[in-house]
Amino acid sequence: MKREPIVRILGGMALAAMVVVWSGCSSSRQVSLATEQAALSGAEEKATTDTQTANKSSDEDEVMRLLGLNKSESAVEAAPQPTAAGLEEDRKRLEEALKERDIEIANLKAELAERDRQLNAAESAEPPMEIKPVRTPVSGSGTFQERYDRARALYESRRYKEAIQEFAALLSTDSSHKLADNCQYWIGECYYGMRAYNQAIVEFEKIFTFNDSDKNDDAQLKLGLCYTRIGNVEKAKAEFQKLVDTYPESEFISRAQYYLQTL
Repeated sequence: MKREPIVRILGGMALAAMVVVWSGCSSSRQVSLATEQAALSGAEEKATTDTQTANKSSDEDEVMRLLGLNKSESAVEAAPQPTAAGLEEDRKRLEEALKERDIEIANLKAELAERDRQLNAAESAEPPMEIKPVRTPVSGSGTFQERYDRARALYESRRYKEAIQEFAALLSTDSSHKLADNCQYWIGECYYGMRAYNQAIVEFEKIFTFNDSDKNDDAQLKLGLCYTRIGNVEKAKAEFQKLVDTYPESEFISRAQYYLQTL
């Protein structure tokens, strides 16, 4: 074999190998370019979508701004409105709650009335102090007013027996004095303070024998309280009702009405 043909054969083989290598490199580069183009296309699509979303949100914000709303207010308005059935159910629930509260209040009033009754029964069970009215002259001197003030001071000090003597002496001195009805009233208060309620009733009743006394409504209230203390509820209610009917402008109306409701 000659040397030249061998060289040519080897050269052809090398050229063919170079062609194959170049072809492979070209294919790999084409694949890489295609991958990059696909990634770039996806990024562009995502950017476009984000831009559209941002534009849509911006448009919605602008519409709400023009309507004078914010997002929270818009969400509230978009919330489902209560139905008639739901409102009716809420009304019934509130009515039931009110009924339960009324029952609780009624029970408390009944308990209060029962405790008051027990208190009255306990007080009436205690033997009252036996005190006989004393109408002896009072030692000492001074005007009617001065003696009256001393008697009041004795009452305020709870020296009831001495106060009764002072007031009784004043009545014996001048039963027509402008303070005579007050003397009689405070005698009743002294007996009430000593829990001698039956005698207090007798003394308070005497107030109505004075003409134009300003102690009438006071005495009327005390009569109701005396009967309450001795446990005579019906008589007490009658006296309180008489106060309401006879003295509608009295300052004691509210107290009388309270006892009428609780007894």
